[in-house]
Amino acid sequence: MTAWKARVERGFGVFAGRLYDSPKKMLTLLLVCLITLATQLQHIYFDTSTEGFLSPDHPAVRAYDQFREEFGRDELVIIGVQAENVLAPQFLTQFQRLYQTLEQQLPASEAIDSMINARYVYGRDDELFVEKLFDPWPHSKAEFIELRRRINSNPLYKGLYLDDVLSMATIVVRLQYVTPEPGVNARQQLARANEKTARFLQQLEQSLQPFRDQGMHLSVAGSPVVTDLLRTAMITDMQTFSKWIVCIIAILLFLLFRRASGVLLPLVCVLLSVVFTISLMGLFRQPLQLPTAIVPSFLLVVGIGDAIHFLSFFYAEFNQHGDKKASVIKALEHSGLAMFLTSLTTAAGMASFANADLLPISNLGVFTAVGVMSAFVMTIIVLPACISLLPLKPGSNDKAPHTSVLLNTLIGKAAHVSYYHPKKVIFVSFITLIAAMVAVLQMNFSHNPLKWLPDTLPAKQSIVTIDQQLGGSVSLEVLVDTGEQGGIHEPEFLRNLDALCQQLGAFSTPQFSVNKVLSITDLIKESNRALHNNDQRFYTIPETRELVAQELFLLELSGADDLFRLVDRDYRKARITLTLPWIDALLYAPLMDNLEQRFHDSLGASYQVTITGLIPLLGSTLNSVIHSAAEAYVIALVVISFIMVLLMGRLKLGLISMFPNILPIVMVIGLMHLNDVPFDMFSILIGSIAIGLCVDDTVHFMHHFGRYREKGYSVKDAIDNTLHTAGRAMLVTSVVLCSGFLVLTLSELNNFTHFGIYTSLCIVLALLADFLLAPALMTLLNKHD
Repeated sequence: MTAWKARVERGFGVFAGRLYDSPKKMLTLLLVCLITLATQLQHIYFDTSTEGFLSPDHPAVRAYDQFREEFGRDELVIIGVQAENVLAPQFLTQFQRLYQTLEQQLPASEAIDSMINARYVYGRDDELFVEKLFDPWPHSKAEFIELRRRINSNPLYKGLYLDDVLSMATIVVRLQYVTPEPGVNARQQLARANEKTARFLQQLEQSLQPFRDQGMHLSVAGSPVVTDLLRTAMITDMQTFSKWIVCIIAILLFLLFRRASGVLLPLVCVLLSVVFTISLMGLFRQPLQLPTAIVPSFLLVVGIGDAIHFLSFFYAEFNQHGDKKASVIKALEHSGLAMFLTSLTTAAGMASFANADLLPISNLGVFTAVGVMSAFVMTIIVLPACISLLPLKPGSNDKAPHTSVLLNTLIGKAAHVSYYHPKKVIFVSFITLIAAMVAVLQMNFSHNPLKWLPDTLPAKQSIVTIDQQLGGSVSLEVLVDTGEQGGIHEPEFLRNLDALCQQLGAFSTPQFSVNKVLSITDLIKESNRALHNNDQRFYTIPETRELVAQELFLLELSGADDLFRLVDRDYRKARITLTLPWIDALLYAPLMDNLEQRFHDSLGASYQVTITGLIPLLGSTLNSVIHSAAEAYVIALVVISFIMVLLMGRLKLGLISMFPNILPIVMVIGLMHLNDVPFDMFSILIGSIAIGLCVDDTVHFMHHFGRYREKGYSVKDAIDNTLHTAGRAMLVTSVVLCSGFLVLTLSELNNFTHFGIYTSLCIVLALLADFLLAPALMTLLNKHD
């Protein structure tokens, strides 16, 4: 054993002895610190918004915030009502009652629009009139014919308030913009806006329920709906995960140790680390978001490993010799360094995300890394101190399930195969790695929060229904700054803008089509036609700047509510809104790649064009995911490889020992591709998380193998003894890890389910690699010894 290892292990032994002699002092100090820090739990809040994925200083978020300050919130809640014919008198009467009910019961909304209050612009005697589409309310057959004529004459109605075949009518609710409060940071502002939206949606559902009971077929869609569904699922899942994981760990610990202390003490250690970590998030005012929602569950599962390794050795010694203090000292002296290194490698795997552009990914990296190390600290403090205070009695080493004959047989066969057939094991592993790499190179990236929701969820079915019938429920916003007050009045600018909007309205790919494009040109053409005796030939942009200004002024006087949703009050900036279906952000790329170029080519380089809204944010999030993942994988591999070289004492040996850790990760990513599970914000984390977890067993194997070799054991005996001692603890911790991560499959969210399944699979494959591939490598590398 190298000198530094010996000194470190002796240091752990001395530390354990001092803790054993003064347990109350250390436990009291620890509890005082934790209770003080736990006061920060009151500052924890939830955030599932799309803009919450990015830093408040991210250019896309800044542009979005500036847009909303000028034009209000762009998120729409769309209520779709299905019928055979939405212009049937009976349906219209019921639909009007629904509209009026929402107007009365949703005062917090900025505006509630539908065909009931949609504007109808027409001219008479050179005068411009802006009235309601349903003014007067139709009763006779002739009035219904006139109503249909009005609808067909204005392209704005269909795709917004009605579908093309008149089988769905919508009510579009515009949410109020929450004005920033002085002294409140951007994240908390966003959280308060989300809470307000959640209350609004609850009130909306209460208002809609009586109409559902009457038989109306109602669907609700929009980005606020998706955000709230994710928030609700996240809160529910966090509670479910924690309860089940604690129960499963308690059962496994009881089966392993058959002692109350063997169950309670490890759980106390990990629960204290969870409290410490979440309190730190509160201290730094960081939200719980979808990725960071797994922090408590992750720490419960991962943090328990140190306690299992310590207690396994302690109980074995204590049962044999009956001396508590000597057993505590020997247990920490024997396992302390390996526990520290495994905690360090897990923390390093998580910390590789610390510099991620995405705030929740960065927070996940930082706080889980801190949490893992805190679990190690809690373990080496709480366990020796509590064991000193508890009246424990020696037991038998023959009753634990991990000493079964079957297990002994399986471990013996693994040792036999890896020692006598090392080249075959390595060859099969290498071929498997190459095959998996082929699949990995074909892996697709994705970012679609809607896809995280199960297809069977009624709320998701509503969103899909509205997207299919109406054409879209999310928006992309383009802001064009003319650079001068009244710049919107320029006819050439408006004609170029109108031509571009028509081109964008026809944009289509095999996966999606632009549903609708709204701009100020629609209102101007509408008013120009009205002022020319409603002649369709004049549904064009006026010839002169003066006529444009005059018509906009008339619209302003006539009270066209949506005028200043499309331009600012200085007539300097024009807003263009594209509505699209909710699909994977990757599929928007053909539109996003050339949208800004199209505007510059059509309008000229003198105009400032800003593209914002939900879709660009989704695109920015996807790009950040890809960049962060690539960076994190490299950082994790480099840092963990360095730790392995340090442990092994030789560069060559340390790098070779990484093979059993890389193989399971590549295999799992390859399997994800074969099962059509794309790289999204969650699945992309599996690699870096898994390498930090998988390397733990390798560290224990290499550490114990090295100790047996230094004691003079042959390679065969060192492998055999390592697998029958450390291998048992490795098996138990792997079972605990797999069981804990499989709890995530109880989630309603597909991303949590995939994360749990493939992380568990990675742990199983890593255990197999450490029982077969790692010993095979050691056999070949030490064949001359």
